[in-house]
Amino acid sequence: MTKSIFDLDWLITLAREAGEIALGYFRRTASRRKADHTIVTEADLAVESFLTQQLRRRFPDHGILGEEEIAHHRHAAYAWVLDPIDGTAVFAAGLPIWCISIGLLVKGRPAAGVVHLPVTRDVFAVDLEGPPLLNGEPIQVAPNEPYHDETILFGVADAHRLWRIDFPGKMRAFGACAAHFCYVAAGFGVGGLNTHTALWDIAAALPILERAGGACSLLDGSPIPFHQIIDGVKIPQPVVFAPTHFLPDIRSRLTYFGEMKKELDAQK
Repeated sequence: MTKSIFDLDWLITLAREAGEIALGYFRRTASRRKADHTIVTEADLAVESFLTQQLRRRFPDHGILGEEEIAHHRHAAYAWVLDPIDGTAVFAAGLPIWCISIGLLVKGRPAAGVVHLPVTRDVFAVDLEGPPLLNGEPIQVAPNEPYHDETILFGVADAHRLWRIDFPGKMRAFGACAAHFCYVAAGFGVGGLNTHTALWDIAAALPILERAGGACSLLDGSPIPFHQIIDGVKIPQPVVFAPTHFLPDIRSRLTYFGEMKKELDAQK
C-alpha cells in the first residue's frame, strides 16, 4: 500500500474533523442503552456516519467495520475499523478522556491507525512502516527499569470487584481502551488490562503500541484471536498489554475472577 493510498496526514486530519463533530455534542447530548447494555449517544452515530462516508469516498474497495452500525466487506484485504467514540460512558458523563479511533486492517490484522483525543488535542498515529507518533513526535514504551510506587498500570472500572492485582504502583482507569494502549506506547504507564474487548477497541491502538515496543496478549498468554473478532465477537477473556519486556511479569500479577468464555479452548 503506497502513500497515495494510505496517507497518514489525511487520516489525522480526518480524525480531527471527526473530533470537532464529537465536541459539538460533548456535555450536550443524552445517552441510551443498546441491546448489549453498552451506552451509545448521538455523537457516536454522527461520527461513525461521517467517517464512513469519507472513507468509502476515498477507498471504495476497502471494507469498513464500525462499532455502531457499519459492517461493509469486513473481510476485504484492506478494512477500516472505527470506534467513533471510544469511552462513550466517559463521554456521556462529561469527562475528558475519550477518543476517536480509526484503524486499518491488512489481511485481517491491525497494521496502522490514528487515535485522537479531542479534549486534550492529542493525536497518536502510526502508518504502515514508520515510527509511532504523539503529536508528530516519536514515542516509545517505558524502559526496562524496576517498578516503584508511582508507576502506573491502566485498568478497568470494575477492577475492585473482579480482579486481584499484585502491583506495587498505582492503578488508573480512564475508561477508554485505545487511550490506555496509547499511553503505554508513550511510556506514561507500564501496562494495562481490559475486559470485554472488541476489535474496534484495539484496531488503531495496537499497531501504535507494537511499533513503540509493546505487545498484547490474552490473560493466559494466548495471542489475540483476530479471526474470531473480525466478525464483531468480543475477545473471550481479558487482554493484557505492556512493553514486551514487562508483559510476562504483569500477566503474572493479575488474577481475574469473572467468567471467561471457552471459545479458544474449543478450537485448540
